[in-house]
Amino acid sequence: MVWSTKKRIVVGNVIGWGLALIGIVMIPLMEFIIKKKVQDTVVIRKGGPVYEYWEDPPVPVYLQIYMFNLTNKEEFLNGQKPSLNQVGPYTYSEKREKFDIVFNENGTVSYRQKRVFTFEPEMSQGNKETDMYLSPNPVYWALYNALKYEDDKVREAIYAATQLFDEHPLMFRSFEEVIWGYHDPLLNVTKVIDPDWFYTDYIGFFMNKNNTDDGVYTVYTGADDINQLGVIDRYNGTNHLDFWSTEWANMINGSDGTIGPPYLPKDITLYTFSSDICRSVPGIFHKTVETSQGIALWRFSGEPKGLANATVNPDNIGFCTPTRENCLGAGLVNISNCQSVDFFHLPVAISLPHFLFGDPRYINAVYGVSPNEEEHNTVIDLEPYTGLVLNAAKRLQINVYLEPLANISETLNIKPVFLPVFWLNESATIDDKSSKKFYRLLFTPLLIIHVTEIVLISLGGFVFLCTII
Repeated sequence: MVWSTKKRIVVGNVIGWGLALIGIVMIPLMEFIIKKKVQDTVVIRKGGPVYEYWEDPPVPVYLQIYMFNLTNKEEFLNGQKPSLNQVGPYTYSEKREKFDIVFNENGTVSYRQKRVFTFEPEMSQGNKETDMYLSPNPVYWALYNALKYEDDKVREAIYAATQLFDEHPLMFRSFEEVIWGYHDPLLNVTKVIDPDWFYTDYIGFFMNKNNTDDGVYTVYTGADDINQLGVIDRYNGTNHLDFWSTEWANMINGSDGTIGPPYLPKDITLYTFSSDICRSVPGIFHKTVETSQGIALWRFSGEPKGLANATVNPDNIGFCTPTRENCLGAGLVNISNCQSVDFFHLPVAISLPHFLFGDPRYINAVYGVSPNEEEHNTVIDLEPYTGLVLNAAKRLQINVYLEPLANISETLNIKPVFLPVFWLNESATIDDKSSKKFYRLLFTPLLIIHVTEIVLISLGGFVFLCTII
């Protein structure tokens, strides 16, 4: 039987509309399938698709450290502005591996994470760990900071001890000693005299951080609630800190910066907890970026409000220590409460490199700093569908507070200053090998689903158009 033209048009219309409708109807269905696929993929479970990535991240991580060398020692001690020369980077490859992993009944997993740093000379512009630098003496300033309000006789005795063991406001030591630690002669003697109070003679800004872990993390696996994936439930068994003066400041918010909930909105404030500075750090959406392999990412970065003083951002009143009357200006946070050696707190304040977003008085108090947001801000680049962090750069500057000390002659002419010691860039960028793995694991199936939607809608429209013609 020969079909009439009218019948062919009707059949063509039915097929065309049918294909188009199937394509349209598949959009919400495919969205559901996509979300289900993502959730099944990114949930932390033993043997799961991303478990290996989570346990032993394949993304290369590097720690770059830039030192500040004080170049005008005598002038500085006599009251002039310190002049600094930045040198570096000193680059370390960083290996991270989780261990003591325990899955809990409440939908969380507990673990420790060991970090091992290996010096990479060829990535360090020819610098050596034995390079010498003039920088603040942490033992000297920690002792006097602790004894600031003690009796004059006690202070005089400490001064005599510092002179006897050649301890002064500034020290000339190697990069390796400043960062990773050294045996201090004064602490060695005090440890023998009073081992209950002075338990170690080893000191350095990153002492005990190589080949060690920073505590027990307990995070949500996402199995019970995908919106909680990677969010920290407990750190060392508690859901809050005790370094700060308000409940808000002591909250442990967000993730550890490696994995987070999928399908995050752009207007969210993304928190990352850092044990190095004993607080959670906020980030806001900045822009869309791409990896070198073409993966689209959302960039979250630090904002001035996060480091603003308490007048601009009242939430930050909790970071004013030791009391709320001791608020620093914008850009600086006193972390001496969580930085100690032998029960003495180091007078350390953290900032973004070169005092980015900082009060101009800190920038203008030294020569040799020039803040630049592109180079000095902290950023996290995550894949929005999965919540996986594929690029990141944590940038941080360590500053020591120096001031004139009563009855201590060698400090009397020093103008109060937060003196930068070094800044770091701890970065991770997905490589080609890891990128191909992610494409096979997740992005290719998602692409196939999206292409199927488009093909069905387009094919339906094409058939419908042909029947009209």
